[in-house]
Amino acid sequence: MSPLYSADIVRIDALTARQRAAWNAMRSSNFALASPYFALEFAEVMAAARNDTRALIVSRNGSPAAFLPLQLSRSGVARPVGGPLGDHHGLVTDTPDIDLDPLLKKAGFGVFAYNGALADQTSFLKHCDGPPEISWVSDLSRGYDAFIADCTAADAKAMRNIRARQRKLDELDADVVIRIDDRRPEALQALIDAKRDQYRRTHALDVFSVPWTLNVIDTLFERTDPALRGLLSTLEIDGQLAAAHFGMRSQTVLHYWFPVFWPDHAKLGPGLTLFLDMARSLAGDGITAIHLGPGEYDFKRRLSNAGFGVVTGQIRQPSLTTSLIAAGVNLDRFARSLPLGRFASWPGRAIRRLDKWAAMHAL
Repeated sequence: MSPLYSADIVRIDALTARQRAAWNAMRSSNFALASPYFALEFAEVMAAARNDTRALIVSRNGSPAAFLPLQLSRSGVARPVGGPLGDHHGLVTDTPDIDLDPLLKKAGFGVFAYNGALADQTSFLKHCDGPPEISWVSDLSRGYDAFIADCTAADAKAMRNIRARQRKLDELDADVVIRIDDRRPEALQALIDAKRDQYRRTHALDVFSVPWTLNVIDTLFERTDPALRGLLSTLEIDGQLAAAHFGMRSQTVLHYWFPVFWPDHAKLGPGLTLFLDMARSLAGDGITAIHLGPGEYDFKRRLSNAGFGVVTGQIRQPSLTTSLIAAGVNLDRFARSLPLGRFASWPGRAIRRLDKWAAMHAL
């Protein structure tokens, strides 16, 4: 007899004790869900910051089978929990081949737009816009020395350059202070100010321009629960910040989130030095992986020795919203098929920027 599936959308604070226990049990049994993004606590932090935070609960024969934390916008488009802050997401389940299509239809909304969903979960792979991307990982499970050995074997020249910058910093006639767990609120504010300045200079979308993102960062920074907390790390030269990073960690994974360095010290590579000190320290503090996220960035390739697949796409049911999204996707594909050079990517970039802006504003 085929199993009977049902789906409901509930507020995070309406999850029952049984459902919460099932969420935690399914996550703890699957190393692919070790990222802090899949923690129930992250959904709770988001629910406190945004009142559109929900969970799709999939039940099989009356028992919880999967959870999909999401933001349910005013336009009816559902997006992964965290909006533009959500780099990794997907189903919290021990059954990755669950078919979401009929379940989303039963739940009553037409579009689930995702970016960074786990490629090993069938529904997301089936509806993705292209082949999976690599989400880069610094694997520390065998210790820091093994991680460095892997990176050196993959690109010895890059690691020699990194070590040369480390030596320059070590030989500097200055007071260099590295704090792996910096609890100073003023240091966090300095990082946010520098990041916002970077967004302005590069014309990137400023994710800190809406109050809820700052509330999430502040809440994570203040948490001390090992299941989910923020981690601010800094490097100072003669009392001046040279590099900083704010991420969030679970018990075993640090998600590399908001790095920044100050241009006055750029030639010394303080960001790379800070990252390696973080990796060395955290490898002895229960962290087995640093998730760097997807993207073709040199530092991600050089400082990773593992990775996993993530995909972008939409699971859609017929509706006006669905038609508009489909038109945008088709326009992007058509532009990329034309001999337009770098201009071919403009429609897609504009659509992704608009979607990110809409996610920030719950539209």
